[in-house]
Amino acid sequence: MFERKQSSEELPVIRVLSPDVAARIAAGEVIERPASVVKELIENALDAGATAIQIEVQEGGFTRIRVADNGHGIPRDQASLALARFATSKIQTAEDLSRVHTLGFRGEALPSIAAVARVEILTRTARETEGTRVIAEEGRCTVHPAASPVGTVVTVRDLFYNTPARRRFLKSPLREAERIRETVYRYALGYPHVAFRLILDGREVLMAPPGTPLERAAVIWGREVADELIPVSWEAADLRIHGLISRPTLGRASRAFQHFYVNGRPVRSGLLAVALERPYAGRLPAGRYPLAILHIDLPPMFVDVNIHPQKAEVRFSQERSVYWGVSQAVEAALAGFPRPEGAAMGWPFEEAQLPASRLAEPSAEYGRPPRWRALGQLLQSYILAQSEEGLIVVDQHAAHEQVIFERLWAGSASTPLPSPAVLPLSAREAEQLEAELETLRSLGIDIEPFGGNTFVVRALPAPLAGISVNELLNTVLEEIPALRRGGGDPRERIAMRLACAAAVKAGDGLSLEEMQALLDALLETWSPSTCPHGRPAWFLLSREEIERRFLRR
Repeated sequence: MFERKQSSEELPVIRVLSPDVAARIAAGEVIERPASVVKELIENALDAGATAIQIEVQEGGFTRIRVADNGHGIPRDQASLALARFATSKIQTAEDLSRVHTLGFRGEALPSIAAVARVEILTRTARETEGTRVIAEEGRCTVHPAASPVGTVVTVRDLFYNTPARRRFLKSPLREAERIRETVYRYALGYPHVAFRLILDGREVLMAPPGTPLERAAVIWGREVADELIPVSWEAADLRIHGLISRPTLGRASRAFQHFYVNGRPVRSGLLAVALERPYAGRLPAGRYPLAILHIDLPPMFVDVNIHPQKAEVRFSQERSVYWGVSQAVEAALAGFPRPEGAAMGWPFEEAQLPASRLAEPSAEYGRPPRWRALGQLLQSYILAQSEEGLIVVDQHAAHEQVIFERLWAGSASTPLPSPAVLPLSAREAEQLEAELETLRSLGIDIEPFGGNTFVVRALPAPLAGISVNELLNTVLEEIPALRRGGGDPRERIAMRLACAAAVKAGDGLSLEEMQALLDALLETWSPSTCPHGRPAWFLLSREEIERRFLRR
């Protein structure tokens, strides 16, 4: 077998990209699709103090997007700077990043849009008698005097005309228009004091005058839904949580109706969703999700808003306090809706005094029969159980994962190993593990350095008795890089991974006694409806539904 030699002429050459190509690549981080343009322009309008915003869209935003507002406008001598990268009026120094109150602050929105579309800006401030028109196309920018009302109108045409590959990966104009509608609704729900108007292909699909949060919810979701919403208002120290949530009588099949705003910024967060849903455990049927418009207000110094290109995610410096606050606020709002017996709620997790077995033993209450009675196993993955309400179908992995997670989080007692486990690691692995030793010890893992790149484990928490020490450490080492990239509470993230590794899996056969033990342990948890990742742990096939299927109703 001959080895092919590469000539010097074939070697790749490193080159600095032209500003035009670099700008288009950078624009892709901010402008993914037409809805991204609408989002950025709405945020600019809100930051400008607008009380009325109108959005017009043609052909899903590919042909034209026009956003007009009555904000304070842009002075003529600064109009061209609005299209320069990293030019912003929101911050001046690095320290200002910890004091950001505005939605936009990086000076990337307009230049990123101009890099992939033809842009026209018409603007005037209240101090000026004449407006300004800025036209940006093919990397060129021109400024002209023009008649204009106070405020700003941004028109974006031919989106992605110079990056056809990006456009090919987008959805149809109809689907992209729907994403724009969802984006406008999200801001309209979060800013009820601002008038919003949305026109899609010449048809008005939203006219929302200024009003109260409940009035705005009625405009977006309908009056019947608004009648099922209740207010949330809770404060502790510098943390304030307020908004609207649904009564337990109303739920949806997905989380699409949950909106979170951190200091006015719409954010995505699975953990906030879990914190919202946990107080509904025992109140809302499994598989149904509450509706919410929740505002979380706290000093900017406690929020990192600069971790996501589209600013769609934030990082809290006091994560546990925020999640605890959300659950406390929701629980207080739901106080008038009794929780059925057996659905416990508390924060932090109450330590369950459960024996150190593969699964928790059934709990005996004054000889009372179990609330759910195990009937059998379906596909060696799901437990079928009978309750007074009907048939319960339990995901055995998700349920066991939640039981283990809560026991780990509560600080389950450690069980000494028959003999200490000595684990040699690479230098890189040892460095990563060293940084999380205190986290592991707080979860009940007795681990310490043993010289060089070696560690010794002498005891494990009872919930992890069924997992090998090598598998446990590999699980931790796999999670640490993801933890560094994505942030979050290290203790919670590692506990979630360990619980996943130690829980029974789909395909594991269980005896009837083990099934019953798992059902009883699940009902003693703080949040029995979901696993730590927010996935449903069980659902109810009600007696009424069963009777309907057999035409008895």
